[in-house]
Amino acid sequence: MKRFALAVLVLLAAACSQQPSTSSSTATATAQLEAPAPDAEPTRGFTPANDAARTATGQLTVATATQLPAADNPNADAVEVLSLHGANGLVIEAPISANVSPATQVGGQTLRALLSLPVEEPQVLVYRVTNETKPASGQGLCGANTTAFVVVWEPSSPGDASYKIMGTYGGAPGAAAAHACPMLEYRRS
Repeated sequence: MKRFALAVLVLLAAACSQQPSTSSSTATATAQLEAPAPDAEPTRGFTPANDAARTATGQLTVATATQLPAADNPNADAVEVLSLHGANGLVIEAPISANVSPATQVGGQTLRALLSLPVEEPQVLVYRVTNETKPASGQGLCGANTTAFVVVWEPSSPGDASYKIMGTYGGAPGAAAAHACPMLEYRRS
């Protein structure tokens, strides 16, 4: 009987000694869950790779953020917002509008042709411009015209540092009134 009581005491002592480590790991897990998640890529820098990009923006800084729904509309979805900042002072803010096929036309030409995209690319992203701050020259992505949408293509293959954007004015890609602006090509810095 004494051996049995001793064995029970040893097991209880072992269980008690494990409890603090469990509670400390629970505290650590809770602390990790309460900390905000780090941004994978808060901003990325790109160097112009064609004359149109050098003229329109110069060095380009790109950031994306997730905009949560307003408190008065809690059932709305979170939206990705693109921010483009040119070294010349150009600033574009645009929430995502759609992803479209490169076969979508703008002014009678496909996005694939306008952006010189590889045949295997399945989609490009389209953002609706909500704010365009032009530099002192008054020239934006679409020259003197107000940019309505920005089409963005970034390669999915690893190691490719390309980044292409193109504005449209008059409407979204695919709309009859849409006009294409020059294609701007960049390389990741």
